Amino acid sequence: MSIDLAAVLHDVVDRGRPDGPAPVDVPRVRAQARRRRAVHLGARGAVGVGAAGAVALGAVHLAGARDGRTVLPSDPDAAPGECGSSVAGLGRTPDPTLGLARSSWSAPGFPATASGPGAVPGPGDLGTYVGREVWVQAVSSRPQDGAGEPATELSSLQDTLALVEQGYTDRLAARAAGKDVSQDELDERAETVAALQASIDARVADGEVPPATPAVAQVRVLVTHGERVVATAVLPEEGTSDAVAVWNRATSGLLSEQVRLGLVTCTVDGVGGDPLPAGTYEVVVARGGGPLTSASGPWTLTIPPHASAASGLPGDFPVDAVPMPPGTVLAVAGDAAAGWTVELDVAGDDRLFVAADLLTALDGAKEEGRDPLGVTVDVPGWFVEIHPGDEGDETSLFYEVRPR
Repeated sequence: MSIDLAAVLHDVVDRGRPDGPAPVDVPRVRAQARRRRAVHLGARGAVGVGAAGAVALGAVHLAGARDGRTVLPSDPDAAPGECGSSVAGLGRTPDPTLGLARSSWSAPGFPATASGPGAVPGPGDLGTYVGREVWVQAVSSRPQDGAGEPATELSSLQDTLALVEQGYTDRLAARAAGKDVSQDELDERAETVAALQASIDARVADGEVPPATPAVAQVRVLVTHGERVVATAVLPEEGTSDAVAVWNRATSGLLSEQVRLGLVTCTVDGVGGDPLPAGTYEVVVARGGGPLTSASGPWTLTIPPHASAASGLPGDFPVDAVPMPPGTVLAVAGDAAAGWTVELDVAGDDRLFVAADLLTALDGAKEEGRDPLGVTVDVPGWFVEIHPGDEGDETSLFYEVRPR
């Protein structure tokens, strides 16, 4: 049964501390806190906890024209699992306690956390992506990681508090280092911390016993092609604190953590960072620590051929003010006075978020809302709404562009 954390938190705060901090929406705050961590690590500005509906994901940059001549990394002396190493001798079989799944952070419509009947996802298709990076979920059912204890209202409150406190500490440090961090933002974060702590205190006072905190997620994700490791990701990422690197509990008792996987070549002898060429790649996951002898998988991930620009737009369409991901215009109507309606064919499960990031990267842009059903962004001179295709159309985006 799903947990209505928002309703529970409102009830607890009202009951436990009537004169205390205002209640907060736990699911929203927790999602934003985890994504704010992603934003911070992705070198993108954080969004305030109270931003109306705005959820900042890690920056999803377009990869640019993918060049089939890109030299994939190769290092015959590299240890198994390292960049350029051979995986020919690496055991690659499904591990019932460790798996990968698509993430709603890159593929809207997929669950944000693992929650199904309790089975770790086995090898399959992770999707098709046009961005420079992709988020996937690592999923564990191992008791040593803390799996088996289903998420509860109290455990979710505690997990969220740890994330929000870390974010508050990070922003304090950023201001001390000379960054532009407003007092209003700090006050808002402090109020959220106080409200969460008040709710936890009330539940503990009522006799609830919290489960143990899950372990820190320590995994390696390897992208391979032609029996070689061509891209890698490691958890925890450099600079990640324990508060934001622990496995995330689900009501099923499984654990999950979001992994940012760059779709660029890893580095050998100072050479790397090029977008991976179009093609289908195998992906495996292994627990961190010690020499790598086996990995769970493989899963598949596809990178489509990448066009250079959106083609078929009218000559008076504001392409600089409303940039679009490379694709083919299927339908367009309107004019500069009334605005435009555009249907664009774009490959990739991440097309909505790639399109959104192109707009939010503009000077003066303001994201009004972002979720798997659509994105709204104010850009200089225009108000833009983007929605993914429906009715079986898996690759289109619908734009509503209106002057303001």
